[in-house]
Amino acid sequence: MRKMLVNSVWLIAIILLLSACEGEQVETKYYMSLMGESDTWKLNGYEIMLTSDGEKAGNGKLSMKGVDEYVSDIFSFRTHAVIDGEDTVIHGGSVSGQTDIAQQTTGTIVGEGGKTITIDEVSSIYMMIEWWDTDENIPAQERIDLYRKPEDGETFLQG
Repeated sequence: MRKMLVNSVWLIAIILLLSACEGEQVETKYYMSLMGESDTWKLNGYEIMLTSDGEKAGNGKLSMKGVDEYVSDIFSFRTHAVIDGEDTVIHGGSVSGQTDIAQQTTGTIVGEGGKTITIDEVSSIYMMIEWWDTDENIPAQERIDLYRKPEDGETFLQG
């Protein structure tokens, strides 16, 4: 009898807990771990998370391919997302002065309170990297494509 009473108390506690959660609004989240490369650069571990509260991007590592050290005066990157046909910079960073740019981390940015973005609205994501090419003594620029929505618009991230 005592065991049945304990089990009943646990059952009531679980029902109360579940009923308390019923009124909470579930926020939709999209998480993407992206990577890509260009002729000179490789990006690993870049993350983007889209929620109803905003977006977060970063945590990536940019590496120059085949180079352990590369000192340059200029380095910058900008992550772009094409959202509903409009190209928008969603994240960026830069360094200046004599710096070894062969290995760079992207840091993280959090966007809050803006228009809620869903994966359905994003057609592509890419990163533009600019640096001073010390071999050619000219500014250099390359693009790394990170995400492109399939032609049919279907993606496993939906639904």
